[in-house]
Amino acid sequence: MPVYKGMEILVADADTKIVAGATDSSKIGQEIDSIDMRNYRCVEKQDGAYIVAVMVEDSYYLQGSLLAILIVGIYLTLASCCMVYMLSKVMKEKYEKEKFRYTLNTDELTRCYNRRAYEEDINKLDLTKEWVYVSMDINGLKNANDSFGHAAGDELIRAAADCMKNSFSEHGKVYRMGGDEFVVIITKDIPQFENLLRAFEQRVESWHGEFVESMAVSYGYVFSSERKWNSIFDISKASDERMYESKKQYYTRSGMDRSRQ
Repeated sequence: MPVYKGMEILVADADTKIVAGATDSSKIGQEIDSIDMRNYRCVEKQDGAYIVAVMVEDSYYLQGSLLAILIVGIYLTLASCCMVYMLSKVMKEKYEKEKFRYTLNTDELTRCYNRRAYEEDINKLDLTKEWVYVSMDINGLKNANDSFGHAAGDELIRAAADCMKNSFSEHGKVYRMGGDEFVVIITKDIPQFENLLRAFEQRVESWHGEFVESMAVSYGYVFSSERKWNSIFDISKASDERMYESKKQYYTRSGMDRSRQ
């Protein structure tokens, strides 16, 4: 950007005060407060993450103060507009990327993480560290669909997901694998897991819906520290087996025909 004789423009980071751009390249990398401005009239303006400073030599300022003020105002306005435009463009691009990633990894019905996110995350888990893998499945979903329609089934799925997220999201992630199948992976506050599980059970037991009166969820869980596992797949398989055993016991106690559920 061209400037008039006797005038300099500096742009510095608002947090570090380090000059990132200047008409005099020798000042780039210096702290703006350390630059000698004794023979200059200086006007500074902070715009978001940047400080814009226009320096006018005293001799030039005295020769044409009104013109200098006008030029300073024009340059500050232009610089501010450029900074705002650049910042808004960066923020918009970041927002669009985050929105795309959220949509890509989120289940539309429940707002839980989806299977794609699960596949990404499961490969990052470390078998040498402690975490909990929980398999969950809603009981009686088919009966709700057949008796009250798919709106009732969707209500059950959303309600179960909400109970899971309210109970576990602060300590891990909740994934909807498809249908009425969910996976919860707890990576924080492992000693509190039993308390988290009880809180989840209480939420499920106290729930009442518009189409369905009550809800039941079967689950099975495995601690990564239970034994030396060959792979994460072995942990997920063991968790599923425990969940299916829990589901079997539920249908036995309730006297319901599992083949119709």
